[in-house]
Amino acid sequence: MGNNSTEMLYCFLGYGIKNSLSPTIHNSFFQSNNLEGYYTTFNVNSSDLETILDTLRKLNFRGANVTIPHKTDIIPYLDSLDPLANSVNAVNTVLYDDEKLIGYNTDVEGFMKPLRKNIQRFNNKKAVILGSGGASKAVLYGLINANCKEIIILNRTIENARQLVSKLDSDIPISFHELNQKTIDSLSDIDIMINTVPLHKTNTILNFHSNLGIKLAYDLEYIPKETNFIKQMKSLNSDLIYGYEMLLSQAKLSFQIWTGILPNDDSIDGKILSMLGV
Repeated sequence: MGNNSTEMLYCFLGYGIKNSLSPTIHNSFFQSNNLEGYYTTFNVNSSDLETILDTLRKLNFRGANVTIPHKTDIIPYLDSLDPLANSVNAVNTVLYDDEKLIGYNTDVEGFMKPLRKNIQRFNNKKAVILGSGGASKAVLYGLINANCKEIIILNRTIENARQLVSKLDSDIPISFHELNQKTIDSLSDIDIMINTVPLHKTNTILNFHSNLGIKLAYDLEYIPKETNFIKQMKSLNSDLIYGYEMLLSQAKLSFQIWTGILPNDDSIDGKILSMLGV
C-alpha cells in the first residue's frame, strides 16, 4: 500500500453524515482494545464512490461502513459479497483484505440482536414496519428469517414498498400499504412496530393510540434518544428498543469483521448516551 504509517484507516461513507456517532464509537473501540486505527467520515456523492474506493486502496485502508444512499450503489465497485449481503442486496460494511474489497451486511444481525433480548419466539408475532428504504431491507430480512407470523409494511410511496416485497422469496404473509394516519388508525393487535423513517428529523407527525395494541416499539432513529415516536410509545406503555441499541450492535459486528475482535466494553454505551443528551 502507498502509505507507510502503521495506523490503519477506517471510514464511514455516506451523504449528509457530519453528525454521525460512528467515529466516536469506533475510535473508542480501537482505544479500549489497544489497537492502532483511525476512523473518520467521508461525505460522498454516489457518482464519486468508485473514485473514493480507488483512492482508499492506495492507503493503509482496512475497512469502511456504508450508509444511505450508498448501501446498494456501492456493490458494483466491490470485488465480492458475503452471502448475507448478497441475499439482502445491501452492504453496510466493507473489508479491504488481500487487495480485495469485500462487502458485508451487519445491519440484519445488528437489528435482530436487541430484538431477541425481548422476544424469543416470532412465529406468533405480527410486525409492522414504517418505511421501505434504507435499513428496512435488513429489518424485513431479519423478521422473515425469524419466521414472523405476519409482516405489514407502511410507506409513503406504495411502489417502493411493492418493489421491496417483490424481490423476496417468503411464505410469510407480507402486505404493504400507504403510510398515513388513516392506515395507522386501521391497524390493531401489533406485537412489534419498527420505525425506519426519520420521523423526528423531518418533523413528521403521526399519532399512535392504545387501540393499536403495540406491545413492543423499536425506533431505528437515534438522534435524539427520546424521539417523538419513542415518547408516544412510552405513553402507550409499550416495551421499547432505542435506535442507539442497533447502532452499537451493528458497529460491534463491523469492528469484528475488520479486526477479529468483538468489543465487549459497555462503557461506550454511556458515552453515546451522554452525546445524545441523556
